Amino acid sequence: MDLTVILGMLGALASISIGDLMEGGNPAHVIHVTSLIIVIPTAMFAAATATESHAISAAFKELKLVFKKSPVDFEARIEELVEYAIVVKKHGVLALEKDVQAIEDEFLKEALSMVVDGSKEEQIEESLEAIIEETEHYYHSASHYWLLAGETCPVMGLIGAVLGLILALQKLDNPAEMAAGIAGAFTATVTGIAGAYMFLGPWGNKMKAKAHLLIKEKQLILEGVKAISRGDTPGELKIQLTNMITAMPTKG
Repeated sequence: MDLTVILGMLGALASISIGDLMEGGNPAHVIHVTSLIIVIPTAMFAAATATESHAISAAFKELKLVFKKSPVDFEARIEELVEYAIVVKKHGVLALEKDVQAIEDEFLKEALSMVVDGSKEEQIEESLEAIIEETEHYYHSASHYWLLAGETCPVMGLIGAVLGLILALQKLDNPAEMAAGIAGAFTATVTGIAGAYMFLGPWGNKMKAKAHLLIKEKQLILEGVKAISRGDTPGELKIQLTNMITAMPTKG
């Protein structure tokens, strides 16, 4: 579980609630079911209108990525690649064939299979770069859906507020009911802004950030496998890959 996501959302809600209470308000009054229905689903449907169907499916499928810890352990991956380089140096490329069958990561499995099959470095790079580009597009589309839904939320909140004011102004003969209607109308505005900057938008940005780590891992694997196919020494390989992840998180 990524505590920065959970604590971030809870902290944002808590700070707003505390501030409201300090001014004599009641945070529960902001929770308005009608406003939630008008704002959040409408923003998501509007974002879906501008998004390809496969990207919408990816957005919901990969939402779990937002709440998980960093999906990549760069140090462990580098050590794994160095071990494969050692095997090749000691026993030759064909000795990797047994190890390849036990690899769970499909990208790494495909990459090392190409080495075992005797593919040239240029062929490996061309094939794997295409996979990396497609993966990058996949996660970009998925995260963009949540970002777009977040951008749409405040506008939907404005629409909800206007609808509420229209209904409230129809009660001019009952000032108490009209005042309650106006107050309820503005909860839509609050819901729209909160949905955009506390939930949907941050989800999109977090997904984008973690997808960047996944792409970086694939680039790391690509460079590592190319080095193995060239016959680079394990020491050279480790230095090269370590330089690639400088200033990046190494453990989840």
